[in-house]
Amino acid sequence: MRAAVYARFSSENQREQSIDDQIRVCKEFAKRDGITVLEDHIYFDEAQSGSIRSRPGLEALKKAAEDKLFEAVLVDDSSRLSRDNQHFNTLLCLFQFWGISLISVSDGLDMREEHAKVAYQFRGIINELYLTDLKKKTHRGQMGQVLRGFSVGSRGYGYTTVPEGEAKYDKKGRLRAEGFKLVVVPEEARIIQRIYRDFINGKAVTKIAKVLNDEKVPTKVKLKGGWNVSTVSRILKDEKYIGRFIWNRTTTVKDPMTGKMKQVARPKEEWVVQDRQDIRIISDDEWTAAQARWREIDGVFPRKKGKRGFEGKRKSYVESHPTHLLSGTLKCGSCGGAIALVSGKTGGYYGCLNASRRSCDNRKLIARKRLETEFVAALNEAVLNPEVLDLVYERTAQKVKEQFKHVPEELRLKKVELNRAETRIHNFVEFVASGRATPALADALAQAEEQVKTLRADVASLESSKTDLFTPPPRAWIESQVKQLNRLLAQHTEASALALRRLTGPVTLTAESPEVGRPYFRASCRFQALNLLRVADGGSNSLQWWRRRESNPGPRGVQLALVHVRSRHVPDD
Repeated sequence: MRAAVYARFSSENQREQSIDDQIRVCKEFAKRDGITVLEDHIYFDEAQSGSIRSRPGLEALKKAAEDKLFEAVLVDDSSRLSRDNQHFNTLLCLFQFWGISLISVSDGLDMREEHAKVAYQFRGIINELYLTDLKKKTHRGQMGQVLRGFSVGSRGYGYTTVPEGEAKYDKKGRLRAEGFKLVVVPEEARIIQRIYRDFINGKAVTKIAKVLNDEKVPTKVKLKGGWNVSTVSRILKDEKYIGRFIWNRTTTVKDPMTGKMKQVARPKEEWVVQDRQDIRIISDDEWTAAQARWREIDGVFPRKKGKRGFEGKRKSYVESHPTHLLSGTLKCGSCGGAIALVSGKTGGYYGCLNASRRSCDNRKLIARKRLETEFVAALNEAVLNPEVLDLVYERTAQKVKEQFKHVPEELRLKKVELNRAETRIHNFVEFVASGRATPALADALAQAEEQVKTLRADVASLESSKTDLFTPPPRAWIESQVKQLNRLLAQHTEASALALRRLTGPVTLTAESPEVGRPYFRASCRFQALNLLRVADGGSNSLQWWRRRESNPGPRGVQLALVHVRSRHVPDD
């Protein structure tokens, strides 16, 4: 009888020699039983869990068995084949269908015997129970480490881990720390803070990822394509960056039909929530602003055409990502509908969208550039005066002072931590000098030196924070900036539009047609009514009438007095 051999070990912590040992046991059994082991059909999987169904070595074995290249498969024990009972039984049925005998050497089971299939059923159950018990023990150990303040699992962008506690040798002679503690990586923390600032200021997630890729900012791991939308979104929603560490939020379950693993949420009462201000990167205000921004863009139509299947009310992309200063802000005073760009080539003209559908009688249009200029001027006159800005800056300085009041205590704790890390390095050096150095010790020393470097940078940053606190700029500077408000807003249109919208709320444009004088618009917002187009002397018979679907109107038109904003009216057909 010709036979193949299959071997497997489950994790990087096990010895690679385990494969050789399993193959040796199988060959010794084959020699005693008169079975010929084919050297070309020895299959194995290294560092592969028995719960994984698709393994390279196992798949190759199945293909060869289906092609009937041998009559038997030898394994050291049945758990090497699979620890998933359903998968194990499927393999048994496949081998039986292909006419292949499965022989488990250590279990003493051979499919050629009459009652072996029943015995294999029991072995499959025992193998799976072992995996279930191992999962429980692993979870219990991880829970203990988390409760002791150590890190388990993924670190996440912005963090690294450093060994903590007394280092001891394990049973295999490797130096193991008591645990690993999360610490902030300053370079990555600055990228995270930048991502939050850009998002709060209105930059799209796709744009943030593109800029990071263009600047070749490295990711935590080498992702194909670098930064992507899911990575940036995950950073913007991770509470760990505000010092709220949550563990045991999800668990993994296996789909019984496909064998694929998926994450499912655990009940909230099983979560482990810790306040970890030592790993905070983002302030509460930045977090709140970012989550408010998520709510703003929630339900926005995708930019790509052909998308279907949305439920509920959707919002315009322009409303959450404005392309102009007043995009997504303007409302019609007649019908309450949206006012948007409806025509024009030189900057465009705003008009009521419902009027274009013949459901509103407000058919007047107003040039975008002139509206923006006059609106900002009126708002500046009514609200953004230097006296108000003086008050704003005074309150800002007070707020910053409150936010930095924790610096002295944090600086003291960082210095204590730095002293401990330097002491740890000294102990490592003494250990090396005694002649008991190992490769693992060299790695631990390198990690400790990197921790000291990081802590020194943190201490220097906190020292500077104590002295370089924010102070309001001079009054003359404030006044000069206010005078150039239009230019400043134009430099970052999307961020400026969102900031302006938060300041004013929706802006309603109401068309006024007085008996004497020319028509004008009245803008109403959160503060008060702003006369953008004031009544001028003279009649309104000089208005030039034109249709929405015609080409852009010429420069001649009504120049309304005082503010010089063109207003045009489109008559009904």
